[in-house]
Amino acid sequence: MAGGGGFLSSMFTTMVTKLHSLASPSTTSSSSSSPHNTIEQEMSKLTETMRRIQAKLADSEEENHAKSHSEKLWLSELKDVAYDAEDVVEEYEYEVLHSKQLHENNSDTHEDELANKAAEIRKRFDEITKEWKLLKLPKNTGKRKRNPMLLDMNRETGSLVVESDVLGREEEKYMLVKWLLSEDDTSVNKVSVIAVIGMGGLGKTTLAQLVYNDQRVKSYFDLTGWVCVSENFHVVSLTEKILESFTKVEVHKELDGLQHALQEKLQGKRFLLILDDVWNEEFTLWDELRKPLVSAQVSKVIVTTRNHRVAGIMGTRSPLDLKCLSFDVCWQLFKRVTLEGAYKRLQPHLEELGRKIVDKCKGLPLAVKVLGGALRNNEDIDSWEKILENEMWELEETNNGVLPALKISYDCMPIQLKRCFQYLSIFPKDTSLDSEEIVRLWMSQGLLPLDGDMRAEDISRNYIKRLVERSMLNSVEINVDSSFVMHDLVHDLAQYITQDECLCVMDNKFDAKKLQKIRHLSVSVKYPHLLKPLETIKDLQQLKLMRTLFITGPGWPYFMIRQYNFFKVLDDLFQKLKYIRALHLSKIDITKLPDSLGNLKLLRYLSIRSAKIRMLPESICNLYYLQTLDLIATNVHEFPRKIGNLISLRHLLLPYHYKGAFFPSGIGNMTNLQTLRRFNVSCEKEHCDIGELNSLMKLGGHISIYNVASVNIFSNSKPPLKTKMYIDSLELRWFAFDCSKKDEKNAEWQLQYLEPHVNLKTLQIFFYPGVSFVGWVGSSSFIKLTSLSLNSCNNCNKLPPLGQLPSLEELEISRMDGIRHVGREFCSILMASPSSSQNKIAFPSLKDLIFRDMTNWEEWDGVEIGDFPSIHSIKLYGCPRLIKFPQWPFMSSVKKMTLDSGGVPDVSCFPSLKHLEIIVRTQEYSEVMSKCYFPTLQHLILSYSKVESIHLSQRRLPSLKTLKIHDSKELRVVTGLKNLTSLNSLIIEECPNLEFEELPATLAQVQLYRCRLFKKGFKEQKHMRNVLGEEEEEIENLLDFLLWIAEEDDNNDGGEDMRNEGEEEDMEIDLELRLWND
Repeated sequence: MAGGGGFLSSMFTTMVTKLHSLASPSTTSSSSSSPHNTIEQEMSKLTETMRRIQAKLADSEEENHAKSHSEKLWLSELKDVAYDAEDVVEEYEYEVLHSKQLHENNSDTHEDELANKAAEIRKRFDEITKEWKLLKLPKNTGKRKRNPMLLDMNRETGSLVVESDVLGREEEKYMLVKWLLSEDDTSVNKVSVIAVIGMGGLGKTTLAQLVYNDQRVKSYFDLTGWVCVSENFHVVSLTEKILESFTKVEVHKELDGLQHALQEKLQGKRFLLILDDVWNEEFTLWDELRKPLVSAQVSKVIVTTRNHRVAGIMGTRSPLDLKCLSFDVCWQLFKRVTLEGAYKRLQPHLEELGRKIVDKCKGLPLAVKVLGGALRNNEDIDSWEKILENEMWELEETNNGVLPALKISYDCMPIQLKRCFQYLSIFPKDTSLDSEEIVRLWMSQGLLPLDGDMRAEDISRNYIKRLVERSMLNSVEINVDSSFVMHDLVHDLAQYITQDECLCVMDNKFDAKKLQKIRHLSVSVKYPHLLKPLETIKDLQQLKLMRTLFITGPGWPYFMIRQYNFFKVLDDLFQKLKYIRALHLSKIDITKLPDSLGNLKLLRYLSIRSAKIRMLPESICNLYYLQTLDLIATNVHEFPRKIGNLISLRHLLLPYHYKGAFFPSGIGNMTNLQTLRRFNVSCEKEHCDIGELNSLMKLGGHISIYNVASVNIFSNSKPPLKTKMYIDSLELRWFAFDCSKKDEKNAEWQLQYLEPHVNLKTLQIFFYPGVSFVGWVGSSSFIKLTSLSLNSCNNCNKLPPLGQLPSLEELEISRMDGIRHVGREFCSILMASPSSSQNKIAFPSLKDLIFRDMTNWEEWDGVEIGDFPSIHSIKLYGCPRLIKFPQWPFMSSVKKMTLDSGGVPDVSCFPSLKHLEIIVRTQEYSEVMSKCYFPTLQHLILSYSKVESIHLSQRRLPSLKTLKIHDSKELRVVTGLKNLTSLNSLIIEECPNLEFEELPATLAQVQLYRCRLFKKGFKEQKHMRNVLGEEEEEIENLLDFLLWIAEEDDNNDGGEDMRNEGEEEDMEIDLELRLWND
């Protein structure tokens, strides 16, 4: 494996720690003649041998040169022995755990067997060590540092570019040039920096060259300089290079002299500096380099980097995150590189292949250039097909292009991060990678360093962040950190590095020869008849080496025909997968797992996600190493009786809609458990009591407590949640019928008993039957609480003082039938002395407030000046009796509002409102639009169930852009519409009687659903160019409108010119007709 040293050297660090632990007196017998003592001696010797070899592995990984075949062979042998050693260590660990669970000693026979294995492994280590001496390998245990100059070779960049050779990036260039030529208020000490970020080969340097050579830029700046930084961020040499770049004179001085000379050169000048290919992550070095730059009048710096952390350290404004090129641009680039002459054309058969090759490059311009260059002036179809069919790194031609460009990012990673990156090659291309699943899989393989101060999960999340920063992973959605994807070429790099350890098999693309030393295997079968990989795998002797096995079935209903056969395949597999760490079964239509699952003693990760498993075998309780049990989307509804034996379990992922049975007693033994998203409370003795949660001190994330009414009020156990500092989301749920039992005192005690830790961020309470809330609900001590929901607490007649929560941003209160009045008690605790609660701003951070289905609520007051300073959105749904609202200036900062109530706020102006939805059910409150002033309103949604006419005034709605009117069956007339000069979009739904005389001239789009819309047809609406219709009976009018467009375009007789001044002559008409037949 190209990067095998990374796997091994860090693995040894963890193993040596384990060996020390196992060899300590606390885990062994004190008798000198016991088998434990024999194992202790063997483990101690193995520890010393592995410590020496670890140094060589670290050196091997740091060395940046091609290894000889003999060295590769010895490293491969060492790797095999190392894995075997880890298996022995963990097998012994398992036996120790097993004996503790059974309260008995290990068998002497098994102890002897393990001791013999350890001795044999040590012997193999010694033999390899002797052979290493022939290579004159170092004996020291120190760690050599990588020579940065090795990475700098052939990476030096210059500022020159042939602009005609560059395609794409026009928008990015425009943005950078615009920034360079404008004032910038984001500079720090007068040095303004923008970072261009992207993976290797994406064109960052090319973009910087385009900007650097732009004539407008050259004219604007007095001085321009270009420095290729690379990994060697040495302040003295960089300052020297910057000065030489500006002066064009070679200089040799100490740092102080260089800084003064540079400062003098830049004094009062405008300068542009390009720092290309920056890797430095230390702020202090950048801060030192920046000092002489502040003397200039205008200081602009463009940094190109692959690392978001670098951008954060150096950049003073938002970075430019460079994206992949579009297919069309890549195709043009490919043709330009492939065809020597500008007027040549590809043969049709080659063009088809060429398009597929370009698609394979996934928008990476360097890959397009490399593959295009390999096919330049080559019309041999076999060559083109070879390029298309082979993996990117199997092509000899690419080894001087894409591979080094991307592998540099890999070479610069810390060893631990390399291991984690390599493991991701087991996933198929284009797989959306869930961050938490990645975390749990890395843990299963022991890829993370042992750190007493940090949980492995936190270390993993930090590693994901670092891979994203290095552009080796990309977020699937902007601002969402839970799902990632690898660019195809980065995935190819990972597969290239791990080619003799990780294999991903798709359908029948399977070669058994590749399984000789494979330890991580993923098999995906899309069709039931393509079972050859699975049937072949179960007969392989190499299964004993396997550490990861992913099996994804077709998920087809008729796959049930083979249910028995596949059950047998699994049973055979489980008999042989002795050292498996991670097992993932997906879309497999079987209803149970074989009992042989219990043979997988070292299994840490078990996922039967999406499989139709209904129950778990009792033998699963023997998997003492199991850390993750993923049952998402299964039909599992009960757990084995001894599930509490899973003492290493950290993450129990229940089905999405798990209503499930109660947990068996004993779950309190799972003291490592961190994820338990639902817990059903039970009073039965055979079920787990909620008091057992007291032992689960590591519980974190979200947990839902169901059936709270069954919490025993006579329990002597201490509150189970108050000490759980990692739980940040809590749902407490009684059931609807509990509200009718009138046991309010019990409910209040139960709610008090379940008080959470003050680290809580999200709280939801459903069907609470008490009359009032207990003190912790709304307590200002919950300084991290940002989201809160109270739902269907019908017996409560007043709301808790939620205004005291300092960080609360989202609040929803729903179906509280007992609430008739909301007053000052909602904002803060009412004190005996009125002055004692003064100067307390209520809801200081609240942004979104929702009241829903409050059927008896009539009045809302008690809001004082200064309250709700951050309010952004207010939504009132289903509040038919609410007629009294808080007074101004409560509404002054609201930008989004929904009113579905009996009344409307008595406010004459909404100065900040941009989005408004009004649902009016009586004629009495239909005049709000003609009474209030909405200077900033852009989007308006109206629904009038019993109103025939409404008036919209341009004076009151000067900024309105979008108007939607729906579910207004009696509405006939909307006056004033033609005068809305900013309106460009009109949406009408379910308004069968509504007709318009005329529409505003600015209208660009109309969307219709079940409405007639026009009284005189489309011919009268000559300013409307784009129509989207969705009703069969509108065909006649739409055809009429089409005919009018044709007449208008062909026979323009000098009538009204509909184009604005400066608008282009060709007006593109976007016309779409959708017909719905109900």
